Amino acid sequence: MKGFFKKAESDGSDDEAPRRGLTAQQWVLALLIGLATVMGAFFGWRAAAIGSTAAFDDRQSISETIKVEQQEIDVDLAVANDTREYTRYLAGYALAAELDNQADSLAAAGDAAAASETRREAQLLRRAATERAADAGVFGPFTIADDLREPAAEPRTFNVDDRLVAREAEVASALDSPGQLDPQVWADESNAIRDRIEGLSIWVFILIVSVLTFTVAQVNSERRAVFYGFMAFGVVTLVVGIVGGFAVDFFA
Repeated sequence: MKGFFKKAESDGSDDEAPRRGLTAQQWVLALLIGLATVMGAFFGWRAAAIGSTAAFDDRQSISETIKVEQQEIDVDLAVANDTREYTRYLAGYALAAELDNQADSLAAAGDAAAASETRREAQLLRRAATERAADAGVFGPFTIADDLREPAAEPRTFNVDDRLVAREAEVASALDSPGQLDPQVWADESNAIRDRIEGLSIWVFILIVSVLTFTVAQVNSERRAVFYGFMAFGVVTLVVGIVGGFAVDFFA
């Protein structure tokens, strides 16, 4: 019985497998695989980080596009209103001209009092038309200042293109104006960031290739020619992936 227990104890110790440490070659491969993996994750983190910036730029571009279009609509409506009010201004002057003709006829007929009253009414019509046009913003406040003191005998000219430029300047200089808007700048920045993200993805893929290459080299460690061939290719792809990623897209 005593011998049986001794036998059993000796059998348990014989089944223990011998422990072996990693060779220098295995350590090098493990370090290279680890380096490629860490750098790939680092590039992936960088792509995600700048991806949020691209999303922000997209929102800014859309927001400014809406504001620019709204400004254009506001300017177009203002110019259309100016054109309508200028038509009323011309109608007032046309009626005043008709009264002037009547005054000339009355004066020729010898009715000086009626002619004088008719001319006064014509002048009142011109003043009313001028003030209405000024209140509507058809003319600039400094442009029409003299006419407000003494209306001109002939109506002022009106140019739609000039008024469009003036209205755009008014919108841009208003207190609540968002300033100079250029949504294309934000769109270009967003596209540039997406190009960087795509570039970082390519460098990550190259690093993955290096990991696979090192793995194949490890599997074929006993076949020296195959091992060194895959090892060299893996080192090249690792260096290209790291250097290219940092030089081209990481800090761009």
